[in-house]
Amino acid sequence: MYQDIFMKTKDILNVVYDQLDFKSGQLFDVTSQPLRRIGQDDWLNKGEWLTAAKRAGAEKIFFVDNNPVVIFARCQKSEEDKINCFNRLWSLARPRVLFLECDGDLSVLDLAQKPVRQDDKKRKLKSLETLCQIKNVAEQLQAYHRDNIESGKVFEKGRFGDIKHRADKSLISDLKMVRSELIEAGLNGDNLKYAHALIGRSIFIRYLEDRDILTDDYFKKVARQKAGWTDLINNPSAREEFDFSDIHALYPRVLQDKEFTYALFKALSKDFNGDMFPDVEQEEQHVEIEHLKLIQELIYGNVGIQKKLFFFSYKFNIIPLDLISAIYEEFYHSTSNKEDKKTKARQDGAYYTPPVLAEFVLSRVLTVKELQKQPRVLDPACGSGIFLVEAFRRMVRYKWQKKQASLDFNELIEILGNQILGIEVNEEAARITAFSLYLAMLHYLDPPSIQQHIRNGNILPNLLVSGKRNKNNYNSIHVATNAFSLDIDDLGDVDIIVGNPPWGAPGNNADTAIKERQEVMLDWCKSNSYPIGDKEPSQAFLWRSFDFLKEGGRCALLTSAGVLFKHSATTQSFRSEWMNRVRLNEVFNFTHVRKFFFKGAISPFVMIHFTKEDQGKHPVEYWSAKQVVALKETQAVLFSKYDRRYLVEQDITDNKTWKENWFGRHIDGQFLKQLSYSKRLECDVKYKGAGFKKGNKSKELGWLKDFKFLLTKQFSKYGEVNDDLLTALSGKVEHRGSNRCLYEGQRILFKEGISKNEYIISRLENKSYSVNDSIYSLNIKDNPYAILGILWSSFAKYYLFMTSGSWIDFHDKVLLTELLQLPIPVNLYKEEAKRVISIVIKLRNYHPQEWDMSHPEGILKEKINAQRRKWEAELDEAVFDLYEFSEEQRDLIRDCCEVTLPFFYQPYNSVGVMPAIENGDTSWIQTYADIFTRRWKPYLNDDEVMRADVHIGASGNMLAFEFYPADIGDDWDLTPRYKSWEHILEQIGKTLPKAMGTSQIVLDGVVHAISDDA
Repeated sequence: MYQDIFMKTKDILNVVYDQLDFKSGQLFDVTSQPLRRIGQDDWLNKGEWLTAAKRAGAEKIFFVDNNPVVIFARCQKSEEDKINCFNRLWSLARPRVLFLECDGDLSVLDLAQKPVRQDDKKRKLKSLETLCQIKNVAEQLQAYHRDNIESGKVFEKGRFGDIKHRADKSLISDLKMVRSELIEAGLNGDNLKYAHALIGRSIFIRYLEDRDILTDDYFKKVARQKAGWTDLINNPSAREEFDFSDIHALYPRVLQDKEFTYALFKALSKDFNGDMFPDVEQEEQHVEIEHLKLIQELIYGNVGIQKKLFFFSYKFNIIPLDLISAIYEEFYHSTSNKEDKKTKARQDGAYYTPPVLAEFVLSRVLTVKELQKQPRVLDPACGSGIFLVEAFRRMVRYKWQKKQASLDFNELIEILGNQILGIEVNEEAARITAFSLYLAMLHYLDPPSIQQHIRNGNILPNLLVSGKRNKNNYNSIHVATNAFSLDIDDLGDVDIIVGNPPWGAPGNNADTAIKERQEVMLDWCKSNSYPIGDKEPSQAFLWRSFDFLKEGGRCALLTSAGVLFKHSATTQSFRSEWMNRVRLNEVFNFTHVRKFFFKGAISPFVMIHFTKEDQGKHPVEYWSAKQVVALKETQAVLFSKYDRRYLVEQDITDNKTWKENWFGRHIDGQFLKQLSYSKRLECDVKYKGAGFKKGNKSKELGWLKDFKFLLTKQFSKYGEVNDDLLTALSGKVEHRGSNRCLYEGQRILFKEGISKNEYIISRLENKSYSVNDSIYSLNIKDNPYAILGILWSSFAKYYLFMTSGSWIDFHDKVLLTELLQLPIPVNLYKEEAKRVISIVIKLRNYHPQEWDMSHPEGILKEKINAQRRKWEAELDEAVFDLYEFSEEQRDLIRDCCEVTLPFFYQPYNSVGVMPAIENGDTSWIQTYADIFTRRWKPYLNDDEVMRADVHIGASGNMLAFEFYPADIGDDWDLTPRYKSWEHILEQIGKTLPKAMGTSQIVLDGVVHAISDDA
C-alpha cells in the first residue's frame, strides 16, 4: 500500500539504520577491496557480496549469518533512475529486500520481482512500502525491523511474491528457452553439443563486454579481416530496436554474419586459449545463420513464444559468477528430450548444486586456518565446477586480504593451476568447469590488465588433462574420467575434498554408460574390501574421498541421507567400518528442506564433514535445518542453535542415533535409551510378514486365490470391512506372502506407509482377506487387544517417529523390522492393561450411523470424531500408566505428537509456529509454566512454589520467562510485559559468560540463564 506524505531529506537511510536497528546486526558497507575493519572470516564469507554490491551501486548490505538479505541504495528522483538502479541490483540474485532512497523518498522493494523493460509503457516498480516522512520510519516500517528480518517474521502473511523472477531463476529459465529453440532449429542429437557451446560462448562474450574487456577496438580489429564487417559493427542491426539494455553491445551485430561470428570465436580462442573454444572449425560446419539469429534474440530478450526474456537485464559484471554453472542443470546431459534428460539425471544421480549450498559447504571446510596451508582442493565429481569456483574465490579473497592488494595474473594462475583439482566423467560438464574457472579468474583482473596480457601473448591456462606437459598445461581437471579408475598418483597430495557426488543406485533401466560407471565403482569397492549398502554411490564416494585424502585432510560432501538413516546390514557395515577410520566433525541434515535446494531431486540429503584421523573423544556437531518461512522466501541456508545437537559418547554408527537427534533432544535420547531395555513386540508375535507382491508376476496365485483382496486405500483404523470393499485377485504375483496365516484368523494389520493425518493406521481383524505388501500382518501370541491399544496410542507414534530410519518425509513408512522393535510392557495382564483393553473395545465397536440426508436420525460427523478423540485421549493415559511413564516422559510424548509431528508435515501453519501469545490468550504459556514449576518443585522449600513474569521483546519475536520462588498461595500473573525487554537483556548479560545482544539471541533462537541468587 502506498502512503505518501511530503518530506524533504536526503538522509533517510541513516534514520533507517538507527531506528530499525540494523546497526545492531550484520550491517556492512559495500567495498571494492578488503578493509582492515572487516574481519578475516567476514571477508571470506561475505567479501564477494560486498564487492558485487559496490559494482551494482549499493551503499550497504545486511546479512543474516552469511546470507545477504537486505540491500540499501540511493538514486536520483526520476522513475528512470529508480528503475535503472533496481535493474542493476536485481542482478545480485540472492538478496530479497531493497531499501531505495530517491531524493528524500524511501521505497521498500521486493528484489525478486521482474526487472523493468524499457519498452514497458507502465515503466513502474511495485513497492512494498513508500515512505516520505522521516518521523514515520519506526512506526510504518516496523515490519522490516532488524528483529523481523533475522527471525524471518517479515516474510510471513504473504507480503512477498514467489522467487521465479529472481535473477538466478530467470537466467536458468532463459537458457532453457533458447536451448529449446536451438533444438527446434536443428541442433539436436549429436549436434546438441554445438548448441551448448554456442550459448556458453555467448555468455562469455557478454561477460567480457560488460566488463569492458572486449572493447570496440577488439571488434574492429577482427572486422578488418574482411570488407563489409566494419560496416556491420558501425551500424545498428535491424533487431536493435529490441535492445533494452544500457550496454548497446557489438556482439549481436557480429551475429548477423556467420563468417564474421566464427572469425571472432577464433580470435578469442587464440587470445584467451583455455578449453572453452574447442572444435570451433567443426562446429562452424553445423551452425547456420538461423541459429545465430536465435542467440541474437536471446541477447535482446526477444526469443521464445512470449518474447519476454530477461536476458537484457543481466549485468554480467554484477551477477554472481557461480550462476554460470547453472548451465549444468540444463546442459549436462546429452539428450534433447526433456523427460529423457530428467530420467537420465535421476539414473546418474546428478543434479545441479545451488550456489548457496556450495558456498555453505566451502565455508565449513575451507577456513582461514586451512587457507594458511595453501591447500590443494579436489572435487571428485565436479560437474560444472561450482564447488571448485567457490574454492578458488575463497583462496583469492584470503590472499587478497592478506596482501591488501589485488592479485596479478600470475598469482591467479598459480592458484588455479596448483590448488584446484577436479574429476568429471562427462566431457561437456568438464568444459563448463574450465569455462566457469576462467570467468572466476578474469573477475579478479582489471580490464586494462587483461588487455595488456592479451597484447603480450599471455593466455589462459589449459586446465583439462590432455597429457601434454608444458608451461601452460596444468592438467587440473581430469575429463571423461571415472573417479574410481583414476590412479591416486595422478592427483598428488589432496588436502581438502568437496562436492556433491551422485546419489542413489541407477536401477535396471539406466543406460549402458551409467551402468558401466556403476560397475567400475562396485569393482573398486570390492577390490579394496570397502563395504557399501544398496550399491549407493554416496557411500562409495565417501570411501573414495577417504582414499584420496592425505592424513589429516578434510572432506565435506553432500550425500544421500540414507548414508546415516538406512539400516540394511550392508549399510550398517559401511557405517561401522568407515566411521571407525575417520573423525566425523559435522553433519548438516537438509532432509526437511531439500525441496528448496534441488528441484526434482526428492531424495533427502545431508552434508558430511570429516577429517582423515581417528574420532577419539571428539564430539560430532549435528545440525538439522527446519522449514521456516525465511528459508522458503530466500532459499538461504539458515540454522539456529536450537537446530544443533552435540553427539557425545553416542553410537554414531547406529541409524537410530541420527534419527532420534533429528527432531528429538538430549532428554529424548535418555528416554529412548531407557526403553531399549524393554521387551520387544517381536517377542509377542507368532507369525509376521507383509502381504503379497505383484512385482515381476513370476508366480501363479495358487492358494492366494482363496482370499479376496482389500485395496490399501480402503484400509482404515475403524469400521468393518464389508464384502463390497473386497475384490477378487487375478493374474500373477512375485510372491504370495509367507503363509495363509497372514490373511486369516485373528491378526493385527499395520499399514507400512505413514498417513499425514493419522500417521499410523492399524486394526485388529478376524475377517479373511488378502492385502498387498504395503500392509503387515502380525499374528499375536496373546492379548492382541492390549497390543492394538499400544499401536493406537501416542506412544507408538512417538517411538516409531523417533527411531524409524524410513520415516523421514520421503515415501514415509515404518519397516516391519522397525515395528517389531516397539517396546512392550512385560505384564499385559495387570489392572492398567484392562483399562487399555476396555477402551480399545469401545473404539472398535463404535461405528454409529453418520448423519446425512438419507439418515436424519444419524450423528453428525463432528460429534463422532469428538467422541473418538475423547476415548483416544483416555487410551493415551491408560497406555502411559501401563508403561508407568513419568510425568516428564508423558510430556515428551505429547509434545512430539501435538507439536513436532504437525510441524513436520505442515511447517508454516501448525501449532508449533503459531505465536505463543495471540489476542491475549496465555493458555499455552500457562501450560508451559505449570510443567516447568512442577520440575523445579523438589528443589524448593516446602513453603515455596515457582512463579513467573512474562516479557515480550525483539519486535514481538522473543518471549522471556523470568521464574522466581514465591510463597505457596501466590497467584499466577502471566500478563505479558512489553516495556521491560532491556531489563531482561541486562539480566541475561550479567549471567552469561559473554553478553548477547538482541540480534544474537534472535539468531540463536533460545537462551537459558540462571542468576547467582536463583
